Amino acid sequence: MTKNSTSSKMLERAYTVTSSDDVKRLYRDWAETYDEHLESGLGYRAPELLSSMLSRVVSDFDSRILDVGCGTGLVGSSLSTLGYINLDGLDFSLDMLEVAREKRVYKNLIQADLNKKLNFNDAIFDAIICCGTFTRGHVGPDVLIELMRILKKGAPLACTINSGVWIEKEFDRWIEAAVKDDHLALEEKSSEDYFSKSDEKGFFCLLRKY
Repeated sequence: MTKNSTSSKMLERAYTVTSSDDVKRLYRDWAETYDEHLESGLGYRAPELLSSMLSRVVSDFDSRILDVGCGTGLVGSSLSTLGYINLDGLDFSLDMLEVAREKRVYKNLIQADLNKKLNFNDAIFDAIICCGTFTRGHVGPDVLIELMRILKKGAPLACTINSGVWIEKEFDRWIEAAVKDDHLALEEKSSEDYFSKSDEKGFFCLLRKY
């Protein structure tokens, strides 16, 4: 089996998880080869693209940024390369967090379930970035409510949302309602390929809390 086919097989498995236990098993099995499969096998470009999007609106390199669904730390590495030095990472999988720890780009790494209230005070982060978490078999738009709670007023949230999930879980309606209620603004939205060697597409969004 080629590297690309193995990578695609693991990605398909990620899209079919249906329970917390499935997620734990998936990332336990995938943690050590995740970076190789996605970067070398599929040409994963989303972390770099999303980090660049956030960097255009966050000029202070000491801003406290939370990387939600940080996985093995690919986004953290991209942000660190850009110069950001105050990064926290959050993920459901302890196995993925252990790999992220080896990259030495995060001040804190937190294991947490996004379907539950997060153990953070209100309005403590200067920015949030979330790459690859809003996808098939994972979490829906309600998670954005909790992320907005821990984000400072006027601060940005950059996220990717799988194109199919955008429609299936009605992200468009949720964001439209939040904008109408003056809770947030959608400042930027573009459709991009997640990978250079796969046709998986997603929306790259820049939201701002109000």
